[in-house]
Parts: sequence; C-alpha cells; structure tokens
Amino acid sequence: MASQAGNQDIARRYATAFFELAQERSLIDQVAKDLETVGAMIDAGGEFAAFISNPTLRRADQADAMVAIAQQLKLSELTQKLLGTLAEKRRLAALKDVVAAVQTLVSEHRGEISAHVTAAQALDQAQLGEIAANLATALGRKVQVTLDIDPAIMGGLVVRVGSRLIDSSVRTKLERLHRALKKTDELSDKAKMKEVA
Repeated sequence: MASQAGNQDIARRYATAFFELAQERSLIDQVAKDLETVGAMIDAGGEFAAFISNPTLRRADQADAMVAIAQQLKLSELTQKLLGTLAEKRRLAALKDVVAAVQTLVSEHRGEISAHVTAAQALDQAQLGEIAANLATALGRKVQVTLDIDPAIMGGLVVRVGSRLIDSSVRTKLERLHRALKKTDELSDKAKMKEVA
C-alpha cells in the first residue's frame, strides 16, 4: 500500500496535468465544481469511499464504474477521464489527495488562499462561510476553505494556511494542560527535595 507521502506526490502529478488541461480548455470553473462534488462524496464515507479504496476490484470494472458514476453526477468529460484514468492506473487511493491538490491549484489561479480546516464533526455551509470570512479579514485575501473531519481532535478547529497553523482543538488544549500540571508536580517534588536536604 502506498504511503501518505507517496499518495500526495502522485496526487500532485495528476492534479498538475489535470489542471493544465482544464486551463487549456477553459474548464477551470467546471472542474472545480466537479471536484467539490467528488470531494464531498469521499468525505461522506459510505459506499463511494469504500469503493475507491477497494483493491480487490478489477481495474476495468473500477474504471467503468467511475465513468458511470461521473456521468450520473453530470461531471465534465475531462473529470470523467481523470476518474477513469485513476481507476485504470490503480490510483483511486490517491483520489482525495488529487481533489485537494487540484483545489489548491484552482485557488492559486483565482488569487485565493487555500485553508485546510480540521473539525471534530461536519460543519454546515454557513459555518464554513463564517470561517472563510474571518480568515479573509485576517489575511486580506479571499480564502477557499476545505474541510477534513477528525473526531480525535474532540472539538475546536485546526486551521492550516500555507505554513501557518492555528490549533484551537480540545485535544491540544488538554495536552497543554496535562504538560502544565506535570511540570507543576515536578517543581513541587523538587521543592520538597530541597526542604529535606
């Protein structure tokens, strides 16, 4: 099974080629909408997420199914070809990373900044819009938000914009509190040792 870093490298290559074709054909807005739909299906989990991560299916069957799904969703022909190619090349495991990489390229093309937000549970469009508006005010540029769900953070948000990271997750706050309490206990033990000495 490919590593996460390997998937991201593969994803960047496919995303760059796909984005360049979309740019040549003036289809950037269409493919951005297409991949938003595909990304939402992956994030929802369920049958689609299980299907793209199932290595036991034959390549041709997976490719045919992906094209059929794309046609049912009325995705552009270019997006249909991308999904079919990923299936034929056994790269569907990298689909989530391909979607994210294309969305980043689209955002850069539009002069937007991409922000990756991790939440403990799904957020609705109004909440995502509020996060985007607050980030746009802080950064002075339009912000495109992509959402990841990670129940392990327990609550709060983790926001990554470029190399900047804003971590207001409950998990991180609890870890800081734990470290602070541990340090207080160590200092208290040292003070007791001095008293004895």
